Amino acid sequence: MSFLNLFRKKKATAPVNRAPSYLSGTAKTETGLADTRAAIDELSKAVKDTPEAVEIYLALGNLYRSQGEIERAAQIRNSLIVRPGLAPVTKARALYELGRDFSRGGFLDRAVSALKKARDIAGDSPEILTELAGIKARGREFEKAAYYHAKLGQPVQEAHYLARCAEDDFSDGDDVTAYSTLKKAIDIYPSSTESWLLVLSRLKKDNKLDEFRKKFREALQKVPNHLRFVLVEGLLAESTIFGDTPTSVAVSDGDKNISFYEVMVKEIEVSDPDVSMHYYGARLLQLCNNQEEASVWLEKTLILNQNFWLARLELFNLAQDQQQLTPSFKNQLDFFVNIAHKIKRFTCSSCGFKRDRIFFVCPRCRSWHSITFRKELNQ
Repeated sequence: MSFLNLFRKKKATAPVNRAPSYLSGTAKTETGLADTRAAIDELSKAVKDTPEAVEIYLALGNLYRSQGEIERAAQIRNSLIVRPGLAPVTKARALYELGRDFSRGGFLDRAVSALKKARDIAGDSPEILTELAGIKARGREFEKAAYYHAKLGQPVQEAHYLARCAEDDFSDGDDVTAYSTLKKAIDIYPSSTESWLLVLSRLKKDNKLDEFRKKFREALQKVPNHLRFVLVEGLLAESTIFGDTPTSVAVSDGDKNISFYEVMVKEIEVSDPDVSMHYYGARLLQLCNNQEEASVWLEKTLILNQNFWLARLELFNLAQDQQQLTPSFKNQLDFFVNIAHKIKRFTCSSCGFKRDRIFFVCPRCRSWHSITFRKELNQ
């Protein structure tokens, strides 16, 4: 059982004063800050009157942390930690909260030290291990982040951070270690989209077409249907798998890429493509300069979902070339088409966050593998 459960109390039944829902965003923020400051003042008075009230100390520290007053929050934790005769579970909780304070303030070494002391007392609490994993990931210590997620029994996250280790190994020129790490990641979680994508992108970069064909086919079988589009999108993006830094692409790579795109289309076709993969098949065919076949795939996309806006946009672009348009009218159309292309294509199924690049963990709500393709504009 989590050691934090020992501190969880029943919710108070007294009514809570809240700002009316019709207040503006600014007014809500100002009211919320005022309420928090008032709560801090009241708890500070209560602490003076009942210094033995541990829960009040902890709540007060959390309020200070929420306001960014990390030093004051840490002072409260330390005042508890040094108390003589403090119960071990209480000390562990104070150390845990102190670790969170330091983490919030960016003092990662201090955060790790406090959390490890809490772990020495409370053992492998899920809360402590989760905090440690997050801190190691922030510090790019991906191997240690994977270790803590393994302790938590979270194969999705463990495989993710092993893949990030492999990407670093590739960057350092250690391909043998990188491939070994990716094999381990896929063994741990066979559906690891990011691991498969990293394998495929490396094979493509090294121009290993036959091996790429086999691995792409296997990846389409192992990756869940609703995430298969991530493989194609990732392979088309001229950037690192886990970041936004563009990579240099040689001009001579054009012909080489076409061979890989043709292989991808053939494998997608025999894998019973869904609506998203029909769209990506069309994109690949366009890159292979096969506009006629691309139109067929786009038409199939619209049969499956008539509101698939990007498929309609691509068909519109193809149809433009067959029309006689005045320069002024074409200029206006190009303007609106360019604007439409900038609409963010990917969204988080958990919180609705939108982005124009793939992601494996939502930057807003931290949900894992929640990315979806925005097939309709009202999504």
